[in-house]
Amino acid sequence: MKLARRLLPLLLLAPAPLRAASPSIEEEAAQLIMTAADASGLAAARRDVRAGLGGVQLQWGSYSLEDTRRLTEALQAGASVPLFIGVDYEGGSVYVPTTLGLLELPTNMMLGAADDENNTATLFYLAGKELRRAGINMAFGPVLDVNSNPRNPIIGIRSFGSDPAEAARLGGAVISGFKASGIIAVAKHFPGHGAASQDSHKTLPEIDASTAALAGTDLVPFRAAVAQGVPAVMTAHVLYPALDPREPATLSPAVIGGLLRRDLGFGGLVVTDSLDMRAITSRTTVARAAAAALKAGADVLLIGKGDFRAAVREIAAQVRAGRIPRSRLDEAYRRVLAAKRAAGLFSRPEPPSPFDKAYIDITDELSRRALTAARGGGLLPLPKSKKIAVIIFAPQRFAGNALSLYRALLGNGYEASQYVFDIGVRPEEERKIREAAAAADILVIGSFQWTGVQNASQRAMIDSLLDSGKPSVLLSLMNPYDLSNYPKARCALALYGMTAPSMAAAGEALAGELKPAGRLPVALPEAR
Repeated sequence: MKLARRLLPLLLLAPAPLRAASPSIEEEAAQLIMTAADASGLAAARRDVRAGLGGVQLQWGSYSLEDTRRLTEALQAGASVPLFIGVDYEGGSVYVPTTLGLLELPTNMMLGAADDENNTATLFYLAGKELRRAGINMAFGPVLDVNSNPRNPIIGIRSFGSDPAEAARLGGAVISGFKASGIIAVAKHFPGHGAASQDSHKTLPEIDASTAALAGTDLVPFRAAVAQGVPAVMTAHVLYPALDPREPATLSPAVIGGLLRRDLGFGGLVVTDSLDMRAITSRTTVARAAAAALKAGADVLLIGKGDFRAAVREIAAQVRAGRIPRSRLDEAYRRVLAAKRAAGLFSRPEPPSPFDKAYIDITDELSRRALTAARGGGLLPLPKSKKIAVIIFAPQRFAGNALSLYRALLGNGYEASQYVFDIGVRPEEERKIREAAAAADILVIGSFQWTGVQNASQRAMIDSLLDSGKPSVLLSLMNPYDLSNYPKARCALALYGMTAPSMAAAGEALAGELKPAGRLPVALPEAR
C-alpha cells in the first residue's frame, strides 16, 4: 500500500496514452488536430477537447491575461492528454494577442530596422514567459518569410525584411527567446511566402521560382532555423511548380518529405497553416485536406473552424482503406506526444508571477532604435513657435496608440492638435481634414498601409495635404512600402508598426529628443 501511495501522483501525471497501451486510429488522429476558437466558439472547443482533440488555437477574444489563463486552465482540465494551446504571437498585422490580454509585440519589420539580436532574443524570452503565464505553450512564429515582393498582400511588416541573412539571424533570436522560456516556436511559412503576389487566405498563390532561387533566398532562414533546432515548422498554402507542379506545399510530399525532411534534415513537428483558408478549400474540403496533409508528412493539422469530428472520420477511413499508411499516422502521433513531453506539458504548470518590467523596457528600446529617417530630416526638430496638426489615417482600434505621439509633443511644450481618421476617407470627413490642415503651420501626416496596396482615398487625401505647400512630415506607420507612393514628402519617418512605443518614439523624434537611427530593412520600389 505504501508503494501504491508513492506511485499514485506519478500515475496521475503520466500521459493518457501511456495508460492506454493501444490507442485507436481515431484517438491517434484526434491528437494531431488543432481547432481555432474565439470568444464565441469556446463551448464547441470544450466539447472537442473532451472528445480527444490535440490542441486549440486561440483567436479573437476580449480578455485580460487572467481571463485567458482561466480559459486555458478550463480547456486543459477537460483533456485526457495535455493540449497544445497556440496563438499567432508574431507582431505585425496579426493583432489577436491584444484581445487575449497579452502585450503588443513590435512588428518583425520593426525588429529588422532596429537590428538588435540580443534585445530581440530577450524580448521573446519575456514574451514567452508571458505566454506561459496565460497558459499558452505554442507560438505560431517567427515569420521567416523573406519579403522579396514589395506588393505582397499578406506578409509585409510580418517579415524581418528582404535580406535572407537578416531574416535568419533575427528569426534565430526569436527562436532562442521562445526556447528559453519553454514555448514551442513554429517557424513559418515553409518554404517561403515572401515572393507571393496573392493572399493564401483568399486564393492559392503560385511562386514561379527555380529551386536555385528558392535555395538562395527563401530557404536561407529556414535552413538556419532547422540547424538551430527549431521545434516546429509551419507549411505555406502556396504552389511552387519547381518543387511540385500539382500540390501546394501543405499537401506536397515533395516539399514536406523531400525538401524539409530529407534535404534540410528537419526532425521536428510539421504544422499546417490553417486548412480552412481558401487556398485549400477552393480545391477540397477541410477534412480531406487534413488527411492529404497527414499523408504528405504533416504532423499537426490546423483546421481552423473546420469540423473536428469530420476530420477524424476522414483520416480514420483513409487509414483503414490503406490510402494513408498506419505507420504515417503512428509516426505523427509519436512526434506530437514527444513534442508535448519536451515542452513540459505533462509537468505541473509554473505558478503565475508578476510580469517582468523588462519586457516593456526592451519593447520601448527596440521601437526607438527601429525608427528610421527614411527621407530628409532637415525639418526636425519641429519649431515650438508653430502650430502643428497631426493628421493620422488608421483603423480606429489604433487610436489609443496614436495618443503616445500626441503626449510626447504636448509634454515637450508644442501647440498641437491631433486627429485620427479611418484609412478609407469618407467624403464628409474631407472638410474636417482640410480645416484642420488650414489651421496649422506644420503638418504631421500618418500613412497606414497593411501590405502591398494602399487605400486609394487615403492616398489621394495625403497627396492633397502634401500639395498644400505647408512644411510636412510623413509618418509611414505600418508597411514602409507606402513611402514610394509619396515622392513629394521631403521628410519621412518609418515606424514599421503603429504600436504605442513606436508612436512615442516618433513624437520624441519630432520634438528633437530622439535622433532616428534605424535602417530600412527592405529595398523600396521606385516612386510611382
